[in-house]
Amino acid sequence: MADPDDRRPDAETDLREQILLGRRQLQSRFAPFPIAYSTDGRSFTFEAPLDYPAPTGSYVTVETTNGRTFLGQIISKRVEVREGPELGIDLDGRREVLFEGASIAQTTVRPRIELITGQGVLLGKSVDTSVIATRSVDTFQSADLSPASANLINRYLKSQRTEAASLEIGTATHGDPSSAVFLGAGGFARHTFLCGQSGSGKTYSLGVILERLLLESKLRMMIIDPNSDFVRLPKLDPQAGTLTAPDLAERFRQLGPAIRVLRPGAEAADNRLAVRFGDLDRRQEALVLQIDPLADREEYSSFWRIASQTGKAHVELSDILDAAMRDSALESRNVILRVRNLGVSDWSVWCRDGEPSCTDYLDDDWRALVVDIGTLDLAEEKKVATLALLNALWKRREDRQPMLIVIDEAHNICPAEPSDALQELLTQTIVKIAGEGRKFGLYLLVASQRPQKIHPNVLSQCDNLVLMRMNSTADLLYLSDIFSFVPADLLAEASHFRQGESLIAGPVIPSPTFIQFGRRISEEGGGNVPTTWARKERATQQLLKE
Repeated sequence: MADPDDRRPDAETDLREQILLGRRQLQSRFAPFPIAYSTDGRSFTFEAPLDYPAPTGSYVTVETTNGRTFLGQIISKRVEVREGPELGIDLDGRREVLFEGASIAQTTVRPRIELITGQGVLLGKSVDTSVIATRSVDTFQSADLSPASANLINRYLKSQRTEAASLEIGTATHGDPSSAVFLGAGGFARHTFLCGQSGSGKTYSLGVILERLLLESKLRMMIIDPNSDFVRLPKLDPQAGTLTAPDLAERFRQLGPAIRVLRPGAEAADNRLAVRFGDLDRRQEALVLQIDPLADREEYSSFWRIASQTGKAHVELSDILDAAMRDSALESRNVILRVRNLGVSDWSVWCRDGEPSCTDYLDDDWRALVVDIGTLDLAEEKKVATLALLNALWKRREDRQPMLIVIDEAHNICPAEPSDALQELLTQTIVKIAGEGRKFGLYLLVASQRPQKIHPNVLSQCDNLVLMRMNSTADLLYLSDIFSFVPADLLAEASHFRQGESLIAGPVIPSPTFIQFGRRISEEGGGNVPTTWARKERATQQLLKE
């Protein structure tokens, strides 16, 4: 009697190799050809072999039996397992002992056949030298599927450019290096959300978008800059002329004087970031002084009374203090103590005597206004400066002058959960602009690392999405709920993005597109600290060799 443990290793290896060989042969013979069908003329369903080169988001050519050619895009795919035919294995006359009293000379197995199935959208029909939109009558029962040529992809991308300004921001990830991607400037008349985790290239890519908007459109923009990342926007990158088109670099150099940067420490009065206490309304002024209308009823009433007694439409802190000093009421003296104890009158954000407020600059002739709130000392000062500027913009809304309001690190400006009453008021102001601003020409572009930290009433109003690398599954699921028009499988690809890669969807682009952002023209701000400290010094290396 043979012991099952005494089976020859070479016989077991032979059996395994035969099974694997049989599976490979079956996979090759019975896997489907790449085919597709469409029942609505706008989308298609496909199946293909397991090794078919069709990444999610890539472009494919769909050729029907009657000679029609379409450009499609894969929006979802999965591996499907089907049962294959029965496979017989002969052991060449040997008998394989399984256990006592049982052995086999031949056997059968039913291997699995694995294939790719999925969905796609028909982007257009290839006609002559262009790609035109499909119609619902463009249905087909069977069509060949193959990776799209660079020529067809380029024809499609070029055909989507309209008479409105087009912004060349990079190249299509699924295409050759010549597949330039253009955003429609008119699409920024809808609110935009740009997000990506730290290290994804978010700030750099936002700079590319803003530069192209400045170059190719007439849209004015105000950039709320919490990290001082865009203070060098007016300065041309010294290498821009060699790394980008020279004519773009020259055009941007000429545009530099039209970009104005407001900073707290600027010596020139017309470039200093400063606001008046009177730029706020009475309720907002009380919030700055942390006077609650219910918890501090008497003090709030006294503040309102002495502010009204000044007879001024725009009351400054000095007016409040002077009026309170002349008033004999105890509550008025409490107002003085509050101002002194909080140190509000010492904030650097207030205008000096005779100095204009930066809200007055909104009527000046400029293309971009960079508001560097990052160098203000206190969080309250940043909120006050932002609130004053947004107030001024809202008061001018009836002028209907188009303005792009860019809010970087927006989770600090309009968070989902405001930390205090002043931040809640600032958040509600941005929510109001998100909900009603478009009809007055006020458009938002908010950027953040964490979408769930942005107030939902701001995020839900955004129609454009620029998604960079995002590893958080929870964040991607949240984005899928908010931007439901973007296929979930395309959003899921963000976890695999390299630096500078992005998915863009919405009115700014004809169809969701994976891109690699191009070069910036201006000097970059907010870059990471070089990791030269991680390199071995030559002396150390020589010492180790010795």
